[in-house]
Amino acid sequence: MDAVSHLHSMRALILAPHGRDSAVAADLLRAVGIATEVCPDLPGLVRELERGAGFALITDETFRTADLSDLSRWLADQPPWSDFAFVLLTQRGGGVERNPALARLTEILGNVTFLERPFHAGTLISVARTALRGRERQYEARARLEEMHTAEKRLTAALDQARRAAEHQTLLIGELNHRVKNTLATVQSIVMQTLRTNVTSADAKEAIQMRLLALSRAHDVLTRESWEGADLIEVVTRALEPYETVNGSRLHIAGPHVRLTPRMSLALAMALHELATNAVKYGALSNKVGIVEVSWTVQNRVAPPRLNLHWTERELWRKLGDDGVRRAAYRGGCRACQNLFERAIRHERHYQCFAPSSARYD
Repeated sequence: MDAVSHLHSMRALILAPHGRDSAVAADLLRAVGIATEVCPDLPGLVRELERGAGFALITDETFRTADLSDLSRWLADQPPWSDFAFVLLTQRGGGVERNPALARLTEILGNVTFLERPFHAGTLISVARTALRGRERQYEARARLEEMHTAEKRLTAALDQARRAAEHQTLLIGELNHRVKNTLATVQSIVMQTLRTNVTSADAKEAIQMRLLALSRAHDVLTRESWEGADLIEVVTRALEPYETVNGSRLHIAGPHVRLTPRMSLALAMALHELATNAVKYGALSNKVGIVEVSWTVQNRVAPPRLNLHWTERELWRKLGDDGVRRAAYRGGCRACQNLFERAIRHERHYQCFAPSSARYD
């Protein structure tokens, strides 16, 4: 309630356009500290009611020929907590039992107290204070209802938040379960493939460790992005990071920013690790002059957009001559990369050897 409404909320409205009733009643009420407003007519009374009041003092003759539609509408629009009080001044001997018209007014006004004229000052003041106490209790009920409504809204908001949190937790648990299963499947695949392609247990142990580290780096990238995907530049950079420390000037990375799905990010990171390991063992990074170039382009005019990624190694065997065994081992490593892609990414792959010193994998 604002300051103006508070000032008006406990005042008495008087509508007695004939005789001295309004002046007498106003003086008596003001003398005991009750704020009073004298209304000139019924429309004026309705306007003041809309501004706020504690009760209304009205002479019964005011209603005899008046149009009560606006007053009835205001009464019907009262909030649930409100039961506005009327004190109706009647003529001597003009009680409800002798005046059927007053009974009709009771049905319209609802909360009515009848006071016969001429009234005693003490009686008027007592009736007025009783009406104001009733109105004050209504305002207290309004405040409690507003508090209850506020509490209900807070409770509803808290329940909604708890429901959303529970749904989010269920989603996270399901997502975690899915990721754990996928990770275990990836680890199983890494171990099985490593054991098939490595003769000694020492070689297998080293290969498994390196591949798991590559998987961990890819997971780090996705975790920073809340597992919503990753940028291709970061995936490539992190996958080749162990090889850049020694061969920094021999690794060239170039391409636009491209968002990858989590599944594609992991598969690509593992494939790049295999290609880099292959390059260190048999390819461009196995000598002192070889170069590895990783580049990509995006075709946006096709549906869906197509990513073209190129792994190029230059100066592969310049120092070693035409080593057929090394070439065969290199091609075997490239085929391992194909197996990784086949399980995760639908793509077209090509391996080309440009004798005697370069190779490319797309």
